[in-house]
Amino acid sequence: MRRGSWRNRIVVLVATVACIVGLERLGALWPVHWLWGHTVAPIGGLIAGGGQDVGKTLTNWTRIKDLAVENSRLELENANLRQRLAADAETQRDNEILRRELGLAAASVIRQVNAEVVAAAPDSYRQYVWINKGSSENLKNGYAVMSAGSLIGVLSEVQTHAARVTLVSDPDFRLAAKDQDTNAAGILIGQLGGGLVLEKIGQSDSVKPGDTVTTSGLGGEVPAGLYIGQIESVDAKSDVVFQSARLVSMVRPRDLRFVAVVLP
Repeated sequence: MRRGSWRNRIVVLVATVACIVGLERLGALWPVHWLWGHTVAPIGGLIAGGGQDVGKTLTNWTRIKDLAVENSRLELENANLRQRLAADAETQRDNEILRRELGLAAASVIRQVNAEVVAAAPDSYRQYVWINKGSSENLKNGYAVMSAGSLIGVLSEVQTHAARVTLVSDPDFRLAAKDQDTNAAGILIGQLGGGLVLEKIGQSDSVKPGDTVTTSGLGGEVPAGLYIGQIESVDAKSDVVFQSARLVSMVRPRDLRFVAVVLP
């Protein structure tokens, strides 16, 4: 029964195929071709094209997602770069302040040890500060100390990791100095209130307001040519052996933060 059914189906299929081939050869199937070409085929093309568009869209979405990730990474790198630039700018600003405080332009040809002021004088009579460097940095008594391009004092007590700086404004301060413009020599003496006096200037020596006073390098460990200040007024009397000159001092003990100890 089943074999007969399959045989019948095969016969029908063969007859159908033969009929279609015959009709095709006779040209009787052109309406079917026309209908296929004008309905089914275009719809299939649209479906295929739509599939390609969907694929392209998915690809574009993937690319957009990758670009978003890349943009996020670049923004993070830019933020980090801006932070580093800001930090570098801040460091550069601090370095400029430090160089200005230490007077590096004036002391560029000499050796020095940079230090920080950690304490100031306890009273108004004695003028000194303490710094955080000492004999461990090969510092010794008598070494000159600079700040803001000017001599502010000399080391008077050196410990292992600290040292006391007697300021030029201390009444007991004494140092050989000279008028850099005329080479007139004298002794720099500290004055209460921040003033400085260049004493023991010969009567025949020429000194005048506005002249620059520097260290003379005579005696002790202080080298010559360190800037001290400018002459404000001159006291010259005919009945005395020496004349003197008053200097303007820029030393403000409580404003000192960074200093440079000049090595001989």
